[in-house]
Amino acid sequence: MRTATPSPRNRSLRAATLLLALLPLAAAAQSPAESQAARDTEFDGLRLVDGSHRGVQFGYVTAEMRPSEGAYVCGAMRRDEAAAAASVVGAGLSNLPDATLARLRLRYVVLCGGVTETGRSIGGIPVAPLNLLVLDGSSDSASLEHRTLHELYHLLEYRFGGISDSEWTGQFGGGYSNRYPGLMRKAPLGSGKPGFATSYGETYPHEDRAELFAWLVLSPHAVADLVRRTGDEVLRRKADFLSDKCQRAVGLSIALPP
Repeated sequence: MRTATPSPRNRSLRAATLLLALLPLAAAAQSPAESQAARDTEFDGLRLVDGSHRGVQFGYVTAEMRPSEGAYVCGAMRRDEAAAAASVVGAGLSNLPDATLARLRLRYVVLCGGVTETGRSIGGIPVAPLNLLVLDGSSDSASLEHRTLHELYHLLEYRFGGISDSEWTGQFGGGYSNRYPGLMRKAPLGSGKPGFATSYGETYPHEDRAELFAWLVLSPHAVADLVRRTGDEVLRRKADFLSDKCQRAVGLSIALPP
């Protein structure tokens, strides 16, 4: 049986159809920068948001990922969602001097549509060896900016000695529940019992410090006002302790304003 030779017009239509079929594959290919970022962060398929903030690159995943041998889950995000979240995180980082950010050696922030650890919702994951923060980027702007500074403080502690601080324990003792609530949410300033900036800070000593750090960076006058109104000398001493620690570690001044 003789096969008819396709006309030039039909050949053009077939070529166009083939090209359209290949477009999604082309769009799925990572750029060289994304491939390098995926290797650096150990997030396969990582996408990068356009631009960076003082040397920090922002990435996201388009499908659910399980880094760290499946202990954590990073939810998928769309590019527009990731770009909006990156803008908020960048605003949070803008509260820190260049020298402090350089000493923290943060290179990547991976934004997720929710982060969980063995099924429990968490705010993020500091990964000091990879110069990386993994953040839940799915919340409102105020919560995300606070979360950025909170998790960055955890990175600071992992970078400079770990999350245990015997001097803090010696000065401020216990009073912690030593358990997490079922769902991670931003706790308002003043929601904690005496000696604590927030109720979330009552969970563990390292969370207490991270909560107070975030509030001292973002709203130092509000913290000072809380101390004055309540006469909370324990909270004042905690703020002074944290200010001295951050000054020594990364040259950051977060002293309570007069």
